[in-house]
Amino acid sequence: MADTTDRSSHGDYVPDGSEFADQRRAWRESLANDQALRQQAVDLQVAAERHSYTYQWEWAGVPVIRIPDDVMVLQELFWSYRPERVVETGVARGGSMLLNASLMRMCGIEPAVLGIDHKLFPHTTTALAEHPLGGGVTLLEADSTSGDAVDAMRDFIDGAERVVLVLDSNHTHDHVLGELEALAPLLPSGGMVLVADTLVEEFPEGHYQGRPWDRGDNPMTAVNTFLEAHDGFTRAQEWGRRALVTEFRDGILRRR
Repeated sequence: MADTTDRSSHGDYVPDGSEFADQRRAWRESLANDQALRQQAVDLQVAAERHSYTYQWEWAGVPVIRIPDDVMVLQELFWSYRPERVVETGVARGGSMLLNASLMRMCGIEPAVLGIDHKLFPHTTTALAEHPLGGGVTLLEADSTSGDAVDAMRDFIDGAERVVLVLDSNHTHDHVLGELEALAPLLPSGGMVLVADTLVEEFPEGHYQGRPWDRGDNPMTAVNTFLEAHDGFTRAQEWGRRALVTEFRDGILRRR
């Protein structure tokens, strides 16, 4: 029988769920490949960083260094992939630990988040220990390329089939490559690696004054080098180009 359902709103045709999914896939693909628009987004981020834009946000009352677009991407990725364990290097003030735990709870998964940082601040550990969403978060003070970090992650993810690894600490090429070499091989098949601040390669040279990373020496160059040497990993472009204003551009990997 012909579908006689009125599928219009304010004079516009309203696609059904299947049609809308197809439309969004096409929109996402066109967005991912629009280099001119991406450059405009980078220019916007450069201008916004004059006001320390990425440091202005909170998750459940705790400062979180995440771009809002990327929070939405994380929500979609967690809901789709449903990680049993999350490991993140770079704890900062702890907001991203709570974000990870919250997203796991949203997915109906008992939170299990390991945060690794070379220096844990008392205000961070206190905020996480006293927060109602802090359950399931474990912290380790160690260099994220060290044997201690490797051992801790190996023990933490033991038996898990779905694991997300977020690298967001020291952003030099050598350090990020060291993290990838040390930690990524511990992931199970299908495991995800999210490498933050690949956008450094797109920012103007010398933008990060006083920091040891810059164009040519940053997380993106480390990802490229790692992928050249490890064919067991590939870029997950459906996630790495999912957002427009993002610090994970082409930096989300999947273990084959």
